[in-house]
Amino acid sequence: MRALLLLAAAFGVPALTGCAQIATRESAADVRSKFAQCGAANRATPAGQLVAARLWMGDGTDTASKLLDPYPLTPAERGALVQLHDRSVQCRQIMMSYAARNAPQEAALFQDYIYRSDAIFGKLTSGELPVGMANKLSIENDRELQTDLAGASVGGTRREEVARERATDAMLQESEQIAASLPQPTTATPNCTWLGNILNCASVR
Repeated sequence: MRALLLLAAAFGVPALTGCAQIATRESAADVRSKFAQCGAANRATPAGQLVAARLWMGDGTDTASKLLDPYPLTPAERGALVQLHDRSVQCRQIMMSYAARNAPQEAALFQDYIYRSDAIFGKLTSGELPVGMANKLSIENDRELQTDLAGASVGGTRREEVARERATDAMLQESEQIAASLPQPTTATPNCTWLGNILNCASVR
């Protein structure tokens, strides 16, 4: 959920795989470094450490159990996530200012990513989404950004990003297999889909 950690949904939360691709030019090294430092500082706070235990980080520390988490955030975790969201605005501004000056097309794609991240954030902090589903939606959002940037000819995916995606795919598959073997929940679980950048969730049994 790096979108939420970095961007507060950007939790992510939004490691900076997709976001860092915006600044792929050699001249953007300082921007990437500042953005990474800002995100790392957020993660190192007590609030960041509290939510990192349950939200998807995308940095190699995640496990399939995060994708199976059937419970919403606790009130304390929601409060911590709100704190991170407020701090993440600074991280956003670093990348958005650079992109607006040097890559307006990519800036628009990143803005869409932020919009989707904020939609996940809103439903997490309201208690509408179980953490496992929010983590899956966060992964979807990261992938959507990467696909959009690739389509905008922003550059190729780096080797370590490919490795992270493969590891994530394996955990998604593992979580689906585990979920299929578990008894059906007795409480209603939301079914969430994206309509453009709008996150629609309806309770189903």
